[in-house]
Amino acid sequence: MIDNTKSLHDDKVESLIKKYRDQGFTVIQNPKADQLPFDLDNYQPDILATKNENESGLIIEVKTSISPVSVERLQSVAEEISRHPGWRFLLVTLEDIQAESLPGTSEELPSWEEIIDHFSQVTKLIENNNIEPAFLFLWSIFEGALRKRSLDISIPIERLPFIKLLRSMYSFGELSISEFDSIQAYLEKRNRLAHGYIQKLDSEILHTFIMLIVKLLGEWISNISENRKIAVLQVFRQIMVSMTENIKETTAQRNQKFQEILVSALNDEPTEKKDEIFAKIKHTLEKVEGGTNFFNEVQHLSDEYCDLSTDSKNQQPNKNEIVLDDNAQIALDALQTQEKEKISYAISCLEKFPDCSEVEVSKLNASSDNDFIAKVGIYRIIFEVQPKKVTIIDIVNYKRIEMLYGLLEKAKV
Repeated sequence: MIDNTKSLHDDKVESLIKKYRDQGFTVIQNPKADQLPFDLDNYQPDILATKNENESGLIIEVKTSISPVSVERLQSVAEEISRHPGWRFLLVTLEDIQAESLPGTSEELPSWEEIIDHFSQVTKLIENNNIEPAFLFLWSIFEGALRKRSLDISIPIERLPFIKLLRSMYSFGELSISEFDSIQAYLEKRNRLAHGYIQKLDSEILHTFIMLIVKLLGEWISNISENRKIAVLQVFRQIMVSMTENIKETTAQRNQKFQEILVSALNDEPTEKKDEIFAKIKHTLEKVEGGTNFFNEVQHLSDEYCDLSTDSKNQQPNKNEIVLDDNAQIALDALQTQEKEKISYAISCLEKFPDCSEVEVSKLNASSDNDFIAKVGIYRIIFEVQPKKVTIIDIVNYKRIEMLYGLLEKAKV
């Protein structure tokens, strides 16, 4: 098995070297530290491919489908390389999505502007009640955005098959547990449609998928430009208008949903920044019929959110007793210092459960009202809740979650 894995790896490396040389690159296999253009802390890639007298190029890691991909280890490498203009890190596997061109050359993911533009085009499909084509079109937009986001945060997984891409983005905290579950459900429907199993979709599915995309685009694009965030929200309102008849909701209900999403997206922004964004939104809506009233309602809702948030902060929550089971204590002690500090802080926040907004918490499964899971980076805290008491059952890497579910089910038999 080991020999076969090495053979697959070496064949892939040789194939890539030939293709890059054919494209005019100068290629070095297994470059040493002094051959790299900058210090990568003793990291040795499989391929260094350069152009323009070593002023730009590609640093490439090759993995087979058999060998595990340690994305955590490669992220720091990708981050360092991204700091140098003209250079790019590539993770290439045998399971990569198929591209017409050589990795890292001409094939590029769409820009955020292009993604927003494509997103706005779904309106025409919805207006003609083409729910299934609209869903498939939205899926391509979502997948492109997910791959684009991975590049922006230097997680080198943009070429992986979707399910591996999804799991990695979830493990790095880019998706919540509920979002991860929803996307898997949408993936099943997407696969059936894409593989010829034509089925009629409920327009509500399209509606919730759009809501998810808007939320994620708002989070991912907010770090780049406030104007783009506003553009996403404007596109979303246009789409919501076109869906009114399909979803069978009144204009007031539709506007309220949009207002709540807008206020929620801006709620955590600093006051000065939020005021600036509101000023831009007001300027835009003043040009639209009924826009002034709509904006006044948004501002009123924002004030209510602010009041509720202030009241919540002023209230002193009752503290729960925190108890660590032996397994949880062992897992905590085994963590590295930095991760241990993060987990310890999250556990301390559970003293205020269920009022612990600092930690994302979900039910562990639908059949139990007492078992919960909290998300901290790539780790999950499994805990049980009793009156005035929180028992930490275990602290696990996300990859063990499926196994844990099985163990819990057996324990209830």
